[in-house]
Amino acid sequence: MNVYAVVFTRSPSGMSLAEHVEGAYPDLYQMTPSTFLVRTAPTTPNQIAKKLEIKVSAEHRRFAGAVFRVSGQHYAGYTARELWAWLDEGDAA
Repeated sequence: MNVYAVVFTRSPSGMSLAEHVEGAYPDLYQMTPSTFLVRTAPTTPNQIAKKLEIKVSAEHRRFAGAVFRVSGQHYAGYTARELWAWLDEGDAA
């Protein structure tokens, strides 16, 4: 399983980003109201962006944001222990 960071910079008013992301990727960790980590089978950031409607087409873009692949143990910081445990679960899978 791979982990991807999804950062939204704009969403439709009244839209719950958490529900939207969880509907597409139920294995997620919400870092902030607009930043999520999702765990899924290997894919591309572009496919995730399309599935989350970040980049459907220039005319029909529903959300604005970016998707980044978080690779292996290449992360660091100071945050909730639950995040590190969640990341470790994916490494064990």
